[in-house]
Amino acid sequence: MYDQIFNDIKTRMQPALDLAETNKKMMEQLIELQKVSTHELVNASLEQFKALSQVKEPKAALDLQVAFYKDLESKMTAAAEKSIAVISEAKDVVTSTVEASAKQAADEVSAAVKKATGKAA
Repeated sequence: MYDQIFNDIKTRMQPALDLAETNKKMMEQLIELQKVSTHELVNASLEQFKALSQVKEPKAALDLQVAFYKDLESKMTAAAEKSIAVISEAKDVVTSTVEASAKQAADEVSAAVKKATGKAA
């Protein structure tokens, strides 16, 4: 009897555990993306500082800055797109898990109603 109750609770809690695991994986991926982006930004900034310290012409410094910001913009856009993809993937998993759980609950309620009305008749 206790085994049956334990297995029933475990089965009913599985969607919540799946959602927690999905959230954990998403956060790990987002943290890794943030770490990589920060690392690239720091390195690019240091390289830019070194390059600017060697420039003697204002126009060359301006050209370096424009190139730096264009490169930075493309890196930030790529990082944002990767983050959106990770979040979108997690959303799809959450949606399918919730839908499956709701369908299972509806099926169980329907079966219980049929069982109850069948006994009452």
